[in-house]
Amino acid sequence: MPLRFVRTPDEHEHKELHRMTQQEVGRVAERARMVLLSTRGFAIPEICRIFEVTDDTVYKWFDRFDEEGPEGLFDRQRSGRPREIDEEAEAELERLLKHSPIEEGYAFTTWTVPLLRSYLKQHLGLEVSEQTVRRALHRLEFVWRRPRWQIDYKDPDYAARMAAIAKAILTAEEHVSILIEDETTFRRLPPLRAMWMPRGEQAPVTVPESNAKFSLYGVLEARTGETFVAPYPKGKSPYTNAFLERVLERFTGTVLLIWDQARWHTSAAVEKVIAAYDRLEVLLLPKRAPQENPVEDLWRHLKRIVAANLERSLEALKRACREFFDGLSNQDALRMTGLAA
Repeated sequence: MPLRFVRTPDEHEHKELHRMTQQEVGRVAERARMVLLSTRGFAIPEICRIFEVTDDTVYKWFDRFDEEGPEGLFDRQRSGRPREIDEEAEAELERLLKHSPIEEGYAFTTWTVPLLRSYLKQHLGLEVSEQTVRRALHRLEFVWRRPRWQIDYKDPDYAARMAAIAKAILTAEEHVSILIEDETTFRRLPPLRAMWMPRGEQAPVTVPESNAKFSLYGVLEARTGETFVAPYPKGKSPYTNAFLERVLERFTGTVLLIWDQARWHTSAAVEKVIAAYDRLEVLLLPKRAPQENPVEDLWRHLKRIVAANLERSLEALKRACREFFDGLSNQDALRMTGLAA
């Protein structure tokens, strides 16, 4: 008899399962962990031992997940009871979530489940649990996740610069190296990310006495996925020139270099070095448009893997960065940056 595992969750379901393990009540969080363990290859007998439940229980929640996704892991309302949050209340929830609580007179910037529950009681006379509110939000296809930054400023030359870059890439001959460059800053104070920890405990992360830092310069060859990185004390013209010289030693033919308009990219000292190389053409990305630089995605993966939740010396961080890129295949670099297609 073949081993039973849950179906493979899609990206949205996977994120929701992780959210449930951290934010839902005990039983629901456990069910989400059962499903996640199954996706990692844990067999049902192993899951039964971990959670001290019967195989019938595990089968039940696997079936519910396969049919309904993460929503199926919540307790069902008792039969015969009308839905506590009806269509009118759902419409009001949807309206609220499109605006800030401040517009409704609250001294909060974000709607939370307790705040929505309080609003429903005060304005609609509905006495419901937080879990009921959360179910309603799921039915409305709202999820709890981190927002993204949005820059209101738009470079007036945005379209022209992006069109020029697209044209240069599309018309570049095969022997031309198309390099996209960026820098990121590493500090001893680590970025905090979700992690496994014992239930009821919150894992501590050491705060360093001094928050020393360095900048990691890097280029990505847009067609092959080849990467080259080097650490420097900060983003500054002399370090930019030093990195540029090393890049041009590594990529010996014609180079099309694409980078942003940081002051250490556009300074007179850097422009002087650029002008000294006939085989080098430089194109500038629009101002304040980090989303247009795929190397930003590499930095995000790198920091999650080598820096999150762990305080260590700058030398240890530099060594971890080197090891990351030494083990990064060209194809993985293209996949991480969305350039694989």
